[in-house]
Amino acid sequence: MNGMMNGKKPMDYWGQMAVRAAYDEQAFTELYGYFFPRVYQFLLKKTQDSHLADELVETAFIRMYQHLSQYDPEKGAFSTWLFRIAQNVLNKHYGSKAVTMHLPWEENFDPAAPDREIPEKQALSKERSMELYAALQKLPERQRQILEMTYWLDMKSNEIAEQLGMAPSSVRVSLKQSREKLRELLAERV
Repeated sequence: MNGMMNGKKPMDYWGQMAVRAAYDEQAFTELYGYFFPRVYQFLLKKTQDSHLADELVETAFIRMYQHLSQYDPEKGAFSTWLFRIAQNVLNKHYGSKAVTMHLPWEENFDPAAPDREIPEKQALSKERSMELYAALQKLPERQRQILEMTYWLDMKSNEIAEQLGMAPSSVRVSLKQSREKLRELLAERV
């Protein structure tokens, strides 16, 4: 289903597919098959826990199914809508602990790794992760999405552009601006 479909961009295709999926089981199956690995990878990167990612992706797709009739392709890309649901499921799971959603250093401790031999170094790494997460939360949602898709999902600018309904050059510009803003935010914390 990649490439052009009847003169439409793939994003338009997925938006149309989402509208059909509200009443068409085959459309829902295709939508699920395409987006499940992407949403799962997104949640796995954020939680660093495959069992938790399994639970959260299931909840995200149940919510997607329950609210599919409310999706409006005129308001934005389906992928943006779906990833917002996944992020909301993640936020609800962590509740007020969202800032500390990284694994505690004790669980990540690897005595064989030279940079992890001293617990203080592990604690510093956790602190940096929390600072990064806090700085990311200060970015506009679109910039945060582009950074997450680039670094957590290992997506290329053309893939991100397709998912977000943007030109690849706009994604690259936004990514550059996002990185600069993130550096500024992190420098303020030092």
